[in-house]
Amino acid sequence: MSEEFEELSFDEEEEEFEEEVEEKIVSKTPSTKTPAGKKISVYFQSTIGPSPKQEKLVVATDAPIDDIKYTVSQIFGLPPEEFHLSHAGRTCDPNDTFEDYGVEDGDTVLLIPVSTAG
Repeated sequence: MSEEFEELSFDEEEEEFEEEVEEKIVSKTPSTKTPAGKKISVYFQSTIGPSPKQEKLVVATDAPIDDIKYTVSQIFGLPPEEFHLSHAGRTCDPNDTFEDYGVEDGDTVLLIPVSTAG
């Protein structure tokens, strides 16, 4: 039976394995991180439902509000299309960033229900 198999030393097998592995590994990590802005802690307070709920989240100031809104929707268990984010009395546009609204570390952002009156 030993005649059927090629005899290799451990070192030769290891070298062949390393060559195979090196060829197959391709990095999927982006060369730049997105977003790369300043990180701040923001309190998100829900005005939706019977009792107010507040959660703290660390966000990048240059992240699109639409992305932040999606994350907040997952935390609060609300569909993102059912609320707006509001800071200092201004409703935040989904295409803007917190930088555009002057949101600073420790600020509170409100979740305001979308108006269905009509």
